[in-house]
Amino acid sequence: MPPTIIPKALHPNAKIAFVSPSSRINNLIPTAVARSIALLESIGYSVTAFFINEGEDADLVSTDGEPVVACIRNRLAELRAAFSDSSIDAVFCTIGGSTMTELIPYLVQDTELHELVKRNPKIVVGYSDITVLHWSLHALTGLRTFYGPCPVTELGEAVRSTAASIAAFPDAGKMHSTEGTDDDGYLQDFHLANLLAATSHPDRPFGPVPRSRVYAPLLPPYFLSSSSSSSQAATAPAPRQVLPSPAWTWLRPGRAEGRLFGGCLTVVARIQGIPQISPDWNGRILFLESAMAEGDLTKGSPLGKVRQAVADLAARGVFDEIAGLVIGRPYGYDSARAREEYAAVFKGLLCHGRLAAKRFPILMNVDFGHTAPMVTLPMDAAAVLDSDKDEFAVTEAVVA
Repeated sequence: MPPTIIPKALHPNAKIAFVSPSSRINNLIPTAVARSIALLESIGYSVTAFFINEGEDADLVSTDGEPVVACIRNRLAELRAAFSDSSIDAVFCTIGGSTMTELIPYLVQDTELHELVKRNPKIVVGYSDITVLHWSLHALTGLRTFYGPCPVTELGEAVRSTAASIAAFPDAGKMHSTEGTDDDGYLQDFHLANLLAATSHPDRPFGPVPRSRVYAPLLPPYFLSSSSSSSQAATAPAPRQVLPSPAWTWLRPGRAEGRLFGGCLTVVARIQGIPQISPDWNGRILFLESAMAEGDLTKGSPLGKVRQAVADLAARGVFDEIAGLVIGRPYGYDSARAREEYAAVFKGLLCHGRLAAKRFPILMNVDFGHTAPMVTLPMDAAAVLDSDKDEFAVTEAVVA
């Protein structure tokens, strides 16, 4: 494994690149991309979007397969362009998707890209299918990356300008009422304030992972609407409905120290065991979160699929090695009963039977992954879990 490369902190006039290494929908939701750019520019950053438009069929397989090969080539070219540009300080992945694994063989073989990343290390942010990129960059180059919000899904909501509010947002958990609509832009401010807190401060430890007071149970309306992109409003979307955030829940008590690593549950289960990119889990604190259901963006990943993914990781020995487990607030599981059923999958497979003796702590309902708002978690950073103190914290500075 290469030595860890810690990227430099974002400075006030930093230049950010947008790339789309998985799903290719920038052209389908252009207003969301434009809003995220405007949001970042409103607080002093400049943004360059690297996106080769392949049309509306970029994610589809044709009879000859050529569009898929061309799309892979374009995605690799965009990553190369972003890392080749020494003026770029950070790379934000616009959205997740389901096709990032197509790039793994190319990323593994591209030693020139590996050297580019090592010579020009940058902050890399994304989640969901971007788990694949995080794992690849860690294994192939040693670069520390960040599991956090994407421009299209989180920053693209941009309910309002946050130039003033970010400066007055030292503690995201102390703002907003506990239900109703997100009229004051709490979700957006939490996303952005915690992203900047994770990526802009080389002089102090990351510290305790923040907790939200409210969350939105559904995606932004422009994802749930059946209307075409041409009918999207150019102005900010209507505020989302919010609910009180469920409290952190310790499925198993205990204390652990280790380096954070993980990602989206179903992606982790799919790529764990690929020798070129799979990490050494010994002593790590694993974080996992689950996405929405395929074909219905209003529902969470089915319990059967969650159970299958956890069982797959157990069969591959991951839970025999780790020191602790953190589970994100599960999308689509919005009632207390639903969350209990979700938790029961982990308790059944990890707290009983063969793995019961492992006794590593398990924390659930943390603000990361497919949820709004979300914190930004630094990959491969030293962290601590302590149920007696109700604590989940990163204990080192995560940027240079």
